Amino acid sequence: MKTKVFFSVLALVCFMTGSTVAQDKAKAKSEKAVTWYGIDFTVAKFTLVTEDPSVIVNQYLKSLNMLIQMEPAKFDIKKWFNKTEVTMDIDQVNERNSKIDPGTLVITDDHKITLDDVKSVIAKYDTKGKSGLGLIFVAENLHKVTQTGSYYVVFFDQETKEIVDARQYVAKAVGIGFRNYWAGSIYNIMKIWLK
Repeated sequence: MKTKVFFSVLALVCFMTGSTVAQDKAKAKSEKAVTWYGIDFTVAKFTLVTEDPSVIVNQYLKSLNMLIQMEPAKFDIKKWFNKTEVTMDIDQVNERNSKIDPGTLVITDDHKITLDDVKSVIAKYDTKGKSGLGLIFVAENLHKVTQTGSYYVVFFDQETKEIVDARQYVAKAVGIGFRNYWAGSIYNIMKIWLK
């Protein structure tokens, strides 16, 4: 029994290993203040989900971002990202997500994005007058069959919008209900970022 549990845990950790695409994690970790921009779904796709895409856009994407603020003890950005100060700024991400075309959101195949896609997302944010690091999750693929969510965890310079550190992670989705299920993948990624 212990062997089975050990291999299950090992498989999960290996599965959630991040792939590096731009790298200065030391700077991302050492900066003690960050602005949290939320989870951007504008270049993401949901694979083989059965929920109404219009409801996903008009209800669930905003509720996923609100959950991070409503449950700070669980989604503890200070703890998981080694910060002492976190400023919340999710109005822009909620506005951007609300403009997603529901007709293109749900697909039947896997979906991948590139670092150039991530850079394009960051470029569209208004960071005028802000300094220090911004932190955003750029969602890639939320896959119902594999029960996983993939995201780029991105730290960027708010003055220049240059990416400081961007890593792709794939994590298991867990939870009851659409929002909590996909929030489980976000939580799992937060937990492993420092490791």
